[in-house]
Amino acid sequence: MEGTFSSPFCATVESPSFKPAIFSLSVFAISKATCSITRSQPTCILLMADSLCNLYLRRETLAWAPKERRLPVTLVTGPLGAGKTSLLNHILNNKHNLKIAAAVNDFASINVDGQIIKRNKAHGSVVELTSGCLCCTVSEQFETAMVQLLQDADIGKIDYLVIETSGVSDPHATISALERQYGKLFRIRLDAVVTVLDADVLVGKISGVDSGAESTLMDAAATDAQLTCADVVLLNKTDLVSVEDLERAMEYVRKRVPGVQVHACRNGAVPLDLVMEVMEVNRSEIIVSHEFSAAAYSISTDGGSKNKERQERLSKEKGSRGGQSAHLSEDDFRSFTFEAPQPFWLGAFQAFLGDKFPAGVVRMKGTVWFAEIRSCLYQFHMSGRRRYELTALTSSDSYSSGAFGVQLVVIGRGMDPDAVSALLQDCVSLGDDPQASIDPGSENAYAHTKGLIESDKQFELIEYCPEAGSNAGKSSNNVYIDFRLTGCINYGLTAQEASGIHGIDFNRLNLELVNRVNASSGPASLLPVLLPSGVQVCRHSVNSGTPLFHHSWKLVAEVVPRLVAEFYRAVGYCKCGM
Repeated sequence: MEGTFSSPFCATVESPSFKPAIFSLSVFAISKATCSITRSQPTCILLMADSLCNLYLRRETLAWAPKERRLPVTLVTGPLGAGKTSLLNHILNNKHNLKIAAAVNDFASINVDGQIIKRNKAHGSVVELTSGCLCCTVSEQFETAMVQLLQDADIGKIDYLVIETSGVSDPHATISALERQYGKLFRIRLDAVVTVLDADVLVGKISGVDSGAESTLMDAAATDAQLTCADVVLLNKTDLVSVEDLERAMEYVRKRVPGVQVHACRNGAVPLDLVMEVMEVNRSEIIVSHEFSAAAYSISTDGGSKNKERQERLSKEKGSRGGQSAHLSEDDFRSFTFEAPQPFWLGAFQAFLGDKFPAGVVRMKGTVWFAEIRSCLYQFHMSGRRRYELTALTSSDSYSSGAFGVQLVVIGRGMDPDAVSALLQDCVSLGDDPQASIDPGSENAYAHTKGLIESDKQFELIEYCPEAGSNAGKSSNNVYIDFRLTGCINYGLTAQEASGIHGIDFNRLNLELVNRVNASSGPASLLPVLLPSGVQVCRHSVNSGTPLFHHSWKLVAEVVPRLVAEFYRAVGYCKCGM
């Protein structure tokens, strides 16, 4: 740094990082009674001025230097299967201009939730933390990952972090690490702890109608801790409960956790400002240009607006909690991963999900593959009150998952892993001939099931012949049956008129039928299959006899009236649409 002095108390300074500036050094007063400045003392005065100038410039340099930024964080927690990953996917799909990273913790050895997030094309950085819960066995792995993410934030790669804990985690230790004012993570700013609850399970617990393993999730020590430390509670899956039951559940949470913010949602879809310290930007104020501006959110500079109640609540409980949480031993959660290179037989798996479903299992997730449709992998989830999801993966997703096969994570409370594994193995150990699994007493199962479907004119039987490449002939080996719902008979329409004139999307209608039947908490399931002809069908096995199909058909009959009414609500009873 070089200076050109124009007077003993004024300096012009040249600096590569600053424009030339003149700094007035009025830093001390010289009393005539104690000191007099004469022409014989210019060197002393100049040295003093030079030193004071350097001190002042040092202060200005520190003031203008870029500060180490703090990384805002939202911690998402909640019981197994409540919808934490759905919330994270929603955040990533609606982040607009935000650069959001995700850290996903899974209790099992395979991070299924992390793989789901990675399939989301909107994701940024994704960190997977596996084989343990965040508060215990992967705490060191977590700290290392956070340090790397802080470095990414420093160079502008990310500006917000969302952490998803496993469903068996006690978040208290993680919160303490994130709010520590010293050490490697001191630059983390914890903005909100969001606890996601399954509204359906909570309602069952409150009403006392559930007594299975899923109801005990609300009694787990981990769930109690997840509620205690919440800033925001999301009651998810509200489509599965009535308005009255939802109000009761919200009131229960407010009494259980005083001061907490409670919101209802479906599939984790909530405004981002409810779970993050962000504010929506008014797009009308954005300068119009030829380039589209994706700016939609700004991040709060301070944070802390959501967690004041929680900090007071936790400070009161700090003395009563003691040391390391022993929630894993208290809750008796266990997990294992089932893998098989061969596909499942659909009938055997549907029987497993029905009357053969093992006790103690509270969560299943992963990919399944069926001998009846070898060209497609399916994402499978079981959560809550034995509600299933079977979603066909796209070709790119299937190939990115590696070799085709079955890979399922099973988590239970007091379950017998060996017994559950044996039941799953039975689904793939029936030999190469699907006929080997047919109940000898159900030789006419296909004909009986076919007649049942054809008797209801709301449905069409789709008999696909793989060899012919068209919808003709019988299903291969008669081990399964394909059908689709049209509902057009109720409105005096043909299928062509319903789709061509009134725009009824039969593929979407049948996907929704599959989703609702599988989510009905009964001993039934349907497989969604998109045929090469482009027709979306519902597939069910018939090789395990008729009782299993009767269970499914009963649930189908319960779901259909409301579903058809929703899809045809804009269609009148006259062909003209009036």
